[in-house]
Amino acid sequence: MGPMLVTGGGDGLGRALALEAARRGLAVAVLDIRKSAAEQVAAECRALGVHAIGTAADVSVEADVVGAVGAAHAAVGPFGLVWANAGIGIRDGLIAARAADLAWLYDVNVRGILHTVRACHPLLAQDARIAITGSIAGLTDVAAGRPPAYAATKFAVTGIAEALRFELAPQGIGVTLICPGSIATAKGDPWRARPARFGGSVVPTEPSAPLVAQPGAIPLDATDVAAAALDAVESRQPLLILPESDARGRLVDRRAEQLRAAVRPRPSPAP
Repeated sequence: MGPMLVTGGGDGLGRALALEAARRGLAVAVLDIRKSAAEQVAAECRALGVHAIGTAADVSVEADVVGAVGAAHAAVGPFGLVWANAGIGIRDGLIAARAADLAWLYDVNVRGILHTVRACHPLLAQDARIAITGSIAGLTDVAAGRPPAYAATKFAVTGIAEALRFELAPQGIGVTLICPGSIATAKGDPWRARPARFGGSVVPTEPSAPLVAQPGAIPLDATDVAAAALDAVESRQPLLILPESDARGRLVDRRAEQLRAAVRPRPSPAP
């Protein structure tokens, strides 16, 4: 597999994905809205013996992504793997959320994926793969206490991955969707870099602060998720679901049961 580009690579799962790719010998291009964070993770990758660069990119701005992707391509060459990972979360619902928070949520979590894939598509190596970080929240009903607006964006991400898989299959480009549960990562820093048009920097203590794990839950380890995710990509697996608990996993079964129960046979034509 050729070089990997990962968005949202400055911390959390994105950082873990970059480091796991480096451990597997891949060159890495780390993109993040915070240039210093991207460069720090790139340095960590270089310490593992691979070529790596870090550059700033706000995935909510198409021109920003196109420029950063072009610079990354010039540095590391055609991408063997593009990982659209950048994402944020808010606790509020679609009605309760502040308009600025909701706009940033959708521009990053949904449009950011499209911007990334569209910018990288012409620069892919032969037999390349695209991976997308979704969430188990995008496969199940919104259980009590789960953030509805965030879950809605992840349902959109699930649909985007399915559409891309169908669209890109004739070109030999595979698509893998990763749907983890809660991960033990710090999610506050990107909010301090929120662009001014969405309200500017926020210290994550307000009602629309970044997501946190459910009380009492044991989040997944980002390094473990990254290793399982890269394994899934390498084996050309279309979907990987990683619940943080058996109870969360059973929500997938419940959604499947709900879908089956909703199916009605086609009415017989009137005589």
